[in-house]
Amino acid sequence: MKRKGSALLMSLVTIAVLSVLVISFVYEARQQAGINVYVRERNRVNRLVEAGQALGEIVLLKYSDVADWNEDQDTDKLLEDDRWLLEKQDLKSYSKCTIGPILLDETRDKDGELVNPSTVKVELQSVNSGETGIININELYNGANDSKYMERWWMIFQSHNIPEELSTEKDGVIKLWNILIASWDDWRDQDDTVTAIDGEECGAESKWYEEYEEDNHIDEEDRKRPRNGRIPDVHELAYLRGWREYPQVLTGGVINPWEHKDNQITVRGLEDLFCTEGSSKININSCKSLDVLVTIPGIFADPERDDAMDEAKVVAQAILDGLSAEPVHRDDYDRNRTWWPYKDWSDLIDRVDEDIGNEAGNYLAYSTDVATTVFKMKITCESKGMTRIVQAECYVKDKKVRYISWRED
Repeated sequence: MKRKGSALLMSLVTIAVLSVLVISFVYEARQQAGINVYVRERNRVNRLVEAGQALGEIVLLKYSDVADWNEDQDTDKLLEDDRWLLEKQDLKSYSKCTIGPILLDETRDKDGELVNPSTVKVELQSVNSGETGIININELYNGANDSKYMERWWMIFQSHNIPEELSTEKDGVIKLWNILIASWDDWRDQDDTVTAIDGEECGAESKWYEEYEEDNHIDEEDRKRPRNGRIPDVHELAYLRGWREYPQVLTGGVINPWEHKDNQITVRGLEDLFCTEGSSKININSCKSLDVLVTIPGIFADPERDDAMDEAKVVAQAILDGLSAEPVHRDDYDRNRTWWPYKDWSDLIDRVDEDIGNEAGNYLAYSTDVATTVFKMKITCESKGMTRIVQAECYVKDKKVRYISWRED
């Protein structure tokens, strides 16, 4: 009987040991399979980075050769010859562009839905050490020694149809302009004092963000505090008070979808209006945007006048048209050109018939050197929940893109 009991016990021990071994093998096999999947997807993301780099270089090498955008161009026909025409025109006109997101490795299930799509997006932006043709937002705040910075914001909001006051679902009527401006000032400046406009605290410091995040159960990765300094990316505005509650200010769309359709307000987003590098001046020779020019004091007269925007657009358009008008002193220019950059303030005044206030001269620069332009290239790749971001700086020389820096996440 004892022998039978011992045999049974040994059998159970043997079965237990074998079970542990089997479970270990299964676990190890699953772990190895997971590692293989990770390595495979990591390699796929690496290939997406290479694809993004190639796309960025295609645009960088040819953007200066394309014709400027105009409303009469046959875009569909032009895109047949050049898939990236619009991106090149954006880079040439606004010193920045976005390619994609481009869908790669497309797989669909039986219902036609995308399964784990792989995408790549490339963002290019001029970061010339001098002046660009768009507005450096880091220089547009109350600490930048610009007495007209608030009036400039008013013109920006008017040109993009952003309402000064907004009737909301939760807070009633709010002074949206004041909130947007003051919140940006508090994010950018170096103190912890909430900015007040017309005697009312409209901005936000750390305490406001703490309370907002707790009340709205914001995920940890989306919790931010005022930078108290320069921002590296325009999209950081999406975290600010006012900007985060009404993201359409940055991206465009209907800002009050809760209203009846007849009362809804469609706004244009501001994200393409700004850069974060360069000086406070706007390079008039690379600026192709009425939206940028109408923010310059002297081009606009009094933003509180009903016709301020219409008058500013007339002056701004005359300045853009002046680039295709032969200058008074033609000996200094190549006569084979189809446009003539402004040499200085006097040259601009000579060639533009509209009245421009002298203060505009303080906001303008006249650089024509594009040979040393440096670009930021941001490549964002996603595949099966895995994301990889590359930040690079580069320039074009001898028909090649040459890299100054390359940083991977």
